[in-house]
Amino acid sequence: MKMKELLGLELKKIIRNKLTLFVCIGSLTITGILFSLAVFREIAIDENGKQYVGKEAFDLERMYDSKVAGLLTEDKVKKTIAEYQKLYSDPDNLEETEEGTTLKESVFVKYIQPYYSYFKVIDEVYIEPSTIDMTFSALEDVDTAQEGSYYKARENKISTLLNQEYLDWNYSDAEKEFWINRTDKVELPYEYGYCGGWKTFLNCSELLLVGIIAICICIAPVFAGEYQSQADSVVLTTKYGKTKLVTAKILASFIFAIILFGIHIMVALGVQLLVAGADGVALPIQLMNVICPYSLTMGSAVLMVIITALVVMLGMVSLTLFLSARLAKTFLTLIVNVLVIMVPMFLSISETSGIWNRVLMILPAMAVRPVYQDDFFGYFSYPIVTTFDITTIRLGVYVIVTLIFIPLAIRAFKKHEVC
Repeated sequence: MKMKELLGLELKKIIRNKLTLFVCIGSLTITGILFSLAVFREIAIDENGKQYVGKEAFDLERMYDSKVAGLLTEDKVKKTIAEYQKLYSDPDNLEETEEGTTLKESVFVKYIQPYYSYFKVIDEVYIEPSTIDMTFSALEDVDTAQEGSYYKARENKISTLLNQEYLDWNYSDAEKEFWINRTDKVELPYEYGYCGGWKTFLNCSELLLVGIIAICICIAPVFAGEYQSQADSVVLTTKYGKTKLVTAKILASFIFAIILFGIHIMVALGVQLLVAGADGVALPIQLMNVICPYSLTMGSAVLMVIITALVVMLGMVSLTLFLSARLAKTFLTLIVNVLVIMVPMFLSISETSGIWNRVLMILPAMAVRPVYQDDFFGYFSYPIVTTFDITTIRLGVYVIVTLIFIPLAIRAFKKHEVC
């Protein structure tokens, strides 16, 4: 029998399994619901304090962002900060709170809230790394008379992040040089605009883990199913049982996995872009985190997240095939898979162990999480001979996992003893 025919038979065997149909429908439904919730629960407030939800919220954000869209030049930033500070010059706009003197809620809602994302991009460079300034109070003390203060403040914040003392990990000189060289490649000035659909996807893309789990469940019986049905007594004694057939099973598993994962991505990304729009695909990822060291657009960042998730998925499929061939029982294969994939979700980042954190961030549940929007994880590096960023390490690790476990799966199946 030709390889093409064997491959077709093995694909049909996976697809026609009752478990496969149930899992595919269930996982695609869950994926659709979870990614829909992210957009339909979006909230935006206009200058009159009226609240909008879902698609109307994104439409409102698009309208306000269009008014301030364009290059974030020093002059534009200076003008925005001056307008913000002017609000503080009128006593009628202010109130005393436990945090000190702040803008009245009505004033904040009218002048700041509609442009929240815009002010956030400006305010972020003036606050300490890994901190949040919900009211943009840092802008009150910015000296607009200084030339080039915005992008200089960005450089200072990056320097602070790389040079401050941490309990878990301090950057070596080589790591600092690596990240400074990386940030120097980021195009300045930033271009601001609306990119709600892409930002929303990046903020919840780790939910693609649902698709990875579903694929592993569907692949689990590939070898174990043969043992449990006692078909192995026939399969392993045929002419191509230990050569072409095992290759066909593995290829069929990968083809099925890639197709099903592609459908999950289309559902996830499709539902969000349909509601929030695909505007801003060419805008910089720095609109999510102003000191992000990656020179990526929103579109290329999403592509990198998808590629990383795809490689993680292929690594987990390889592990599943090995477990299926080695453990000989579908249920045991699923138990081990669930533990490997799900347990890291319940493990915490350590405040004292940088090695633990770097291992944790490449485990399956964590490896599908983007790091672009975070100060701390965005600058995660691995000094192995030379310095690698976290995205490169994740891709490398799961390529290696795939290359290790596929031969092990083949070997385990060939050496299985027929009872």
